[in-house]
Amino acid sequence: MELNALTLGSMLMVFFAGGLVGWLLRQPKTVTVSPPDLERERTLAEAKHQALMDDIEQHLASTQKALTDLADRQAKLAGELNGEARTEITTDAESSETDAVLPPRDYAESRGQLQ
Repeated sequence: MELNALTLGSMLMVFFAGGLVGWLLRQPKTVTVSPPDLERERTLAEAKHQALMDDIEQHLASTQKALTDLADRQAKLAGELNGEARTEITTDAESSETDAVLPPRDYAESRGQLQ
C-alpha cells in the first residue's frame, strides 16, 4: 500500500474526527459532594414534615370522634324531643366486635331441631 499525502491526511482527519465524536458522546462524570450542613437541614426538614403529618392525623382522628359523638348526642336529643325510645347506633367496627363475642350457634339449634 502506498502512503501518499492524501491518504495520510485523510487518516489523520478520520482519527481526529473519531476522537472528537467520542469525546462529545462520552458519559458525563460529575462528582458532587453535598456539605454535611445541607444533609442535616434536609433531615431536620423531613422530621418536621413527619411530625406535622402526625399532628394532622391526630387532629383528624379527634375531629372525627367529636363529630361522631355530636351526631349521637343530636340523635339522642331528637329522640327525646319526639318521645321516641333511644336506639343505639353502632358502626361496622363495633358490630364486628360484638359478633366476635357471641359464641357460634349449634347446627341443630339453628335448624330448629331442638324445640
